[in-house]
Amino acid sequence: MNPARPPPAVLQTPGFAHYSVAWSPFHNSRIALASAANFGLVGNGRLHMVSLIPGVGGSSAVKLDKQYETQDGIYDVAWSEIHENQLVTGSGDGTLKLWDVLLNDFPIRSWHEHSREVFSVDWSNIKKDTFVSSSWDGNVKLWTPEVPRSVTTLHAHLSCVYQALFSPHQPDILATCSTDGTMKIFDLRSPAYATGPATNSFTHPLSAAVLTVPASGTELLTLDWNKYRPFVLATAGVDKMVKVWDCRMIQSNPSAQAIGGVCEIQLPGHEYAVRKVQWSPHRPDILATASYDMTCRIWSSNPSVGGSNLLQVHDPHTEFAAGCSWSLYDEGLIASCGWDEFSAGDEDDPEDIMSASLQTLYDYVPITHSAPGSIFTYTIKRDGGGSPESAPRQITLQTPDTQANNWSLHASSIWQSSVHIADHIEYLQLDRFSDRKILRVLELGAGAGLPSIMIARTTPNAAVVASDYPDENLICTLSDNVSRNHASERCWVVPYAWGNDISPLLTPAQRKSEGSALFDIIVAADTLWNPETHVHFINTLCMCLNRSPDARVHVVAGLHTGRYTIQSFMNAVMIHKLQVERVMESEVMNGVQRPWDVTRAESEDERERRKWVVWMVLKWA
Repeated sequence: MNPARPPPAVLQTPGFAHYSVAWSPFHNSRIALASAANFGLVGNGRLHMVSLIPGVGGSSAVKLDKQYETQDGIYDVAWSEIHENQLVTGSGDGTLKLWDVLLNDFPIRSWHEHSREVFSVDWSNIKKDTFVSSSWDGNVKLWTPEVPRSVTTLHAHLSCVYQALFSPHQPDILATCSTDGTMKIFDLRSPAYATGPATNSFTHPLSAAVLTVPASGTELLTLDWNKYRPFVLATAGVDKMVKVWDCRMIQSNPSAQAIGGVCEIQLPGHEYAVRKVQWSPHRPDILATASYDMTCRIWSSNPSVGGSNLLQVHDPHTEFAAGCSWSLYDEGLIASCGWDEFSAGDEDDPEDIMSASLQTLYDYVPITHSAPGSIFTYTIKRDGGGSPESAPRQITLQTPDTQANNWSLHASSIWQSSVHIADHIEYLQLDRFSDRKILRVLELGAGAGLPSIMIARTTPNAAVVASDYPDENLICTLSDNVSRNHASERCWVVPYAWGNDISPLLTPAQRKSEGSALFDIIVAADTLWNPETHVHFINTLCMCLNRSPDARVHVVAGLHTGRYTIQSFMNAVMIHKLQVERVMESEVMNGVQRPWDVTRAESEDERERRKWVVWMVLKWA
């Protein structure tokens, strides 16, 4: 790899191994990932919707936008060619599901005709109302989204069909590959069944292929059509060899079934089975592969004189690389995925910097910023008066990356609500305490620590405790962020699990004051998403909040938390002798405010919810 190339953008999806990655045919930075728990052997699946956005220093970042849960592992995903927000997935329980990215939680349609795992799905880019599935049951089925049953079934192979793909040149031509080592081409216009005295359903597949290519002596795992040469395909599989076939060169056997095809070139190099092959949509001689040897490779089928077929080895994965996909819009941009729970996007041109953002692509406002371990820079827009003019106007944060057993905390992002607090620090009304020698502030669930550092940097009498769950990686990163931004004199980092003894949060002087010197201000950003933690969180608020009439709790949450979840928190608050002083909805992009209304949950969609955060102020009843 070229050392001058920017580092690949990386997304981690804890607990889920990736089987397939696909770029949207409508949006140049929208990506879908098909994933499965426990490496797809047992357990549920997840469809991840991600986008490629500009990162720090000219690099790119991969951002998780939303996800959908399924009862079984998802092995493949294909975008609709007719509806920009829809895509279809194939699952281990034999089902296919149609999803709409503007809707939450559940598919809009589901089909279950395959008797075993659905291992591939493909949407026709010519006959755009049709998609195809292939299964370990040996069958290939054609579907249209509006019909409740498959429209055609091909009994294509006697064994597992790993992939079925429409020709990008002719709408009725379909190619398949199988455990039996053959690649077959079917013409959907020809008779559907094999005929003749020597054929029966026990010894021959029922559906007749117009061409059978004995491509390998072992399992054939993947194939792809060349986008520029109508009769050329590439295959790969367990024998580690990538092969390019010209299917115009065939011969017929006595039963009139066409067989053969000429192998134009063989591309050795992978050390283990090749799981995915895909031709470039931009050049007729370039293809990419992903392999169980943990690498993705870029090849030329027509190298220059004396040149190598192998152009590049991409090896950031630490487990099986299971999928790769070329961007349809940006030449040289490719995404890969694997069983190491990462998805990586690599740029072929160092100058190719993505300029699109989630907002311009989806008209969605992002709810999180930055990927685990990456750097996020916040520019201070206003100053509380406590910093000299020469003080730095930026806060630089590393995004935490928790230990594996704490991934469920969702602490490995910088949430929009914490940025909103920093943008509107005046809403905390800290100047009300300007006559006090010490203003005691606590942030719960601090994550990267942006509000805590912002308060410490801009409020001269503030003594800030930034706390979060006692995860070693999380606390270490939070401490480094405080130190990096020269806030250590006013901000201290304390590991703390909600609901426990609050002594670690307090200074010795506070412990002796019996409640009169607790915290004047408590801040929390996006801490309400898990209703099971509400009681522990509220108990901590009650133990930590100063018993004075001017003490306040500021809880800010994005509407992605859910209106009913936020309302249930407010109901629980009142049981604990706190009261909601005020609660407002603020539009992130333009600052418009409106009163809280839980009934809006019945009418707003995902795009609308992303635009708003809820700012709640609590005090003693």
